[in-house]
Formats: sequence, C-alpha cells, structure tokens
Amino acid sequence: MEKRNRYRNRIGRLTLCRFFLGGVLLLATGVGFVMVRNEHVMRGHEIRNLEDSIVELSQEIEMWELRIAGVRDRQELSRRLRWVQSDLAAIDVSRVIEVVPETIDGLD
Repeated sequence: MEKRNRYRNRIGRLTLCRFFLGGVLLLATGVGFVMVRNEHVMRGHEIRNLEDSIVELSQEIEMWELRIAGVRDRQELSRRLRWVQSDLAAIDVSRVIEVVPETIDGLD
C-alpha cells in the first residue's frame, strides 16, 4: 500500500514556482530594507560631519569677531603698539573724533 500513496502528494511545478517566487520576493524585501537602512546611516554620518563643520566655523567666526573688536578698542591698540615697540605715538583720547553714521529712513 505504501507504493500507491508514494507519488500521490508530489509537489507540482506551479507550487514549486510559487515557493520560488515567494522566496525571491522575501529576499528582495530584505535586501531593499538593508540598502535603505545603510543609506540612512550614511546620510546621518554626513549630516553629523556637516554639523561639526558648522560648529567649528561658528567658533572661528566668534574668534575673529573678538580679534576685530580687540583691534578696534583704543586701549587694546595702544597696548599692542607698546608691546611691539612701535614708533607710533600713543592715542590721545582728547583728539579723537567719533563720526556717527547717518541713518537712512527704512534701513536700520
């Protein structure tokens, strides 16, 4: 009796194709997910590097603003002139004329 039932439950070509197609779809879905995830991770690293660059540039800008403010300060300029032993005379505050720029209506 076993010989009669032996070939009765064979897997047909259509069923085999369905299993193969299901496996291919599952594999494609997994590969797609991994590719999208890797792209997100790489973009995150790029964004982090750009943000770090922005922070460094902001710090550099602040440093230059402080240097410019130091050069514009009369006392700091006098100190630097003394430090480099310049032949320029010290700044006489009574002879300094400050010019106030005119404001144009609508522009501040």
